[in-house]
Amino acid sequence: MTRPPPTAPVAPTAAALWRGSDRVTAPLGPARAALGRLERLGHRTGPVLRRADRAAFLLAPGAAEPVPELLRWLGWGPELRLPIGTGAAHPEDPRVPGPRTADWLRAGAGRPALDLRSPDLLRLLDALADACARERLGLPPAH
Repeated sequence: MTRPPPTAPVAPTAAALWRGSDRVTAPLGPARAALGRLERLGHRTGPVLRRADRAAFLLAPGAAEPVPELLRWLGWGPELRLPIGTGAAHPEDPRVPGPRTADWLRAGAGRPALDLRSPDLLRLLDALADACARERLGLPPAH
């Protein structure tokens, strides 16, 4: 009797990760620039979804609440009016991105969400804020 081949673990769907994750959102152009910069520098970002013209960086639950204060601490205060938003996890929220409205910029499988203990969260926020400011000023993305 032969055993069936082992099955690969099923990657979580975008909807499942969306419900269980806090998120930081930014316009798609600056988000892609920040992702490229962080990857070139060898820093992780965790899963990232694209919805229309915005990207959502999925974070561990509880990580979104301090983001405005972290941005201020990094020197990117609210007076700059950067288009960076946050959202908290809502496991029961029926409004989740479907396969026709969202796709992965960075897949969720094998990439744990960033949390408040991760230095990569600060790097992500700084890279996102810098990319948003550069776009606003008409400057090329940072390398």
